[in-house]
Amino acid sequence: MLWKNGAKAAFALGFDLDGATIWRNKAERLPGGSTFIKGPSIGEYGLKVGAHRIMEILDEYDIKATWFIPAENIIRYPQLVEKILDHGHEITNHDYDHRGEFGATPEEQIETFEKCQEVFVKYTGLRAYGFRATGSVMEETRKWMYTDGGFLYESSEHSGDKCCYIDFDGAATPAVNIPCRDQMMDDYMQTVMNNYPQVLVNMPRIAPYKNAYRNWIRELEAMVRYGGVGSPAFHPQISGSPGRSMMLEKLCQYLADHKNEIWTTTCLDIARYYKEQMEGEDPFCGEPYAELTVTYSGDGASDLANSGNPDGGEKDA
Repeated sequence: MLWKNGAKAAFALGFDLDGATIWRNKAERLPGGSTFIKGPSIGEYGLKVGAHRIMEILDEYDIKATWFIPAENIIRYPQLVEKILDHGHEITNHDYDHRGEFGATPEEQIETFEKCQEVFVKYTGLRAYGFRATGSVMEETRKWMYTDGGFLYESSEHSGDKCCYIDFDGAATPAVNIPCRDQMMDDYMQTVMNNYPQVLVNMPRIAPYKNAYRNWIRELEAMVRYGGVGSPAFHPQISGSPGRSMMLEKLCQYLADHKNEIWTTTCLDIARYYKEQMEGEDPFCGEPYAELTVTYSGDGASDLANSGNPDGGEKDA
């Protein structure tokens, strides 16, 4: 299929706003990890510096992105999340605290996702329509997510190059799969040294930036050739650092120069357009994302103080 304005491929820049969660969670499982400060500081850099630099680059090229955010970071960094929304980007689900432990039963996992939605609505007025996994989600939970749970898309899987409806045993759901291209376009995979706590195993050195960038461009060229769709797994603490941000800027320039071939937008826009082409109507009747507001009616039970997280408190970037 052709995408908006006749483009042959659709691409959504995806940024996983993990913050310090990934290092904290790993450090908790390592001897002496509680005293380790370097890893969490890298995550904090993404929140305090990297994300802001990335938004400046995206603004320069008028590109809107999807930010996959653990609910915990929405509570901790409300001003940063507000800025992301003010710049016209999409925010969506990336677990509650990036532990990848959604629950031991489908019922517990559904409760976790509902808790995440409560945080999104309470702090932003918007719910999450998409999901990028940090761990295993049971099939029964996913069936709920894409029906009664109201999730419109997922960007976790690698099972194809194009959009398709997510199905179970041949039965399609209303939700769309947007392939996550983190094997080919992940700033960690190709540009990060293997530091403690280990993020990548058996990867002792980083690739030259020019090689990593060339790989990204080759992926985009192939997406155009084969009519592909996808979203990379970029991270503000990586792509927002000075040297790597120059790679991101070049990538945005490439996307701007090839906008007639590659429709660059948010994951939600891709899912909406796909459903409109397949079903004959946009699920939101053309309403802009920023106007898809939801009224919060909960009791605030999702705050960190009640989440079992020992850090507690609320911080701003």
